[in-house]
Amino acid sequence: MPVQLLKIVKGQSEIPLPSHLQKENLQHLQEGCDHTNKYIQGIVTLSYPLTKLRDETDFFKIVLQDSDNLSSQINSINVLIYGKMAEDCAKIICHGETFIVAGFKVIKLPTASEDGRHGCHLEVSEEAGSVIYVCETEMVQIILPCSSGNMTSLCSVAPKYVYTPLNHLKHGTIVNLYGVVKFFKPPYISKGTDYCSVVTLVDPSNVKLTCSLFNGNLDSLPKIYKVGDIVRFHRIKIREYNGQMQGITSGGFASLTFDGTVGAPVVPRTSSREYTFMDEEQKIIEELRIWAASNISISGPAAKLSGVQPMLFFDLTCQLVGKAKVDGSSFLLKVWDGTKCPYPTWKVPVEAKDLEGDKTLLHQLRDLVVDILVYDNHVQLAESLQVKCSLVFHSVFV
Repeated sequence: MPVQLLKIVKGQSEIPLPSHLQKENLQHLQEGCDHTNKYIQGIVTLSYPLTKLRDETDFFKIVLQDSDNLSSQINSINVLIYGKMAEDCAKIICHGETFIVAGFKVIKLPTASEDGRHGCHLEVSEEAGSVIYVCETEMVQIILPCSSGNMTSLCSVAPKYVYTPLNHLKHGTIVNLYGVVKFFKPPYISKGTDYCSVVTLVDPSNVKLTCSLFNGNLDSLPKIYKVGDIVRFHRIKIREYNGQMQGITSGGFASLTFDGTVGAPVVPRTSSREYTFMDEEQKIIEELRIWAASNISISGPAAKLSGVQPMLFFDLTCQLVGKAKVDGSSFLLKVWDGTKCPYPTWKVPVEAKDLEGDKTLLHQLRDLVVDILVYDNHVQLAESLQVKCSLVFHSVFV
């Protein structure tokens, strides 16, 4: 079969898909039904490394989300790709791309899925006569079984996302949303091996959503600096607990964080190397900033050590100069922001040999650094911090 060129103009293909193909609703997929003239379209939210089966066949797995039915309780499905197509897809597929497949097999899973995905999965291969269209952020590429094995690069198309207001969330769905940070707990080591961050969001619908976010990679969690920051969450799962909606991480979760200050540059702090940000989303952020300015109470102003006042809360940005383990339940951080606190501060007794950091610098700054003790589940995170890194402490007082 020759390679078919596909050009996208204003979101529509100049040359449409073959006329005999009709789009199939994810909800209607069933094992044993005839899907010969059907195709499935969705957004790639998760991909797994390319592997080989026991018979040396290449195998590649992705998770496909139905972007037309984000509010449905079943809005994503596993797609299993075999052979040469698996190798080709592994080279070009990235999260957020539009994926279209025809000529697939529908296989029922042994047990119903508990992660919001379909109870069946799709199997795709050249031997089955499958055809895959991948619409990248920068270009559109088509993968067709052909003698040369070549792929053709085409023109640009950006994925579109639908954002759900907090008062429209439903149990069991995976959604995209924007929210203003009303409360957050910086990442800490959970009881397992993952890092955990807790974030409470609000929006103009006057609904509150608390999210528990887990990831084994600290850098993959939202980079939230203060109350009032604005976050964009993609593919967060919603569940109901004790009569309230909660958000938890799902496969393909990604986040952007923006300064919530009115007039500040709209520059995202991202948890992903690749992301899309549409022009119309800047308007969402600006509207949330204006709303938050009148509806969110910011904890305390940023302050220098030289300007702090006793018994008043403030936010402190500083550098980690030294650190040391004190005992099994606490950890010492020695910090400095370039100024001197005018009030006496408590110095934690610790042996010099147990203190990690530049000994010469620690001696030079001995009257300037401030000692901060970290307790309980924050100890593991404190131990992982690198000396000389920058830190932000929220709602501290002298």
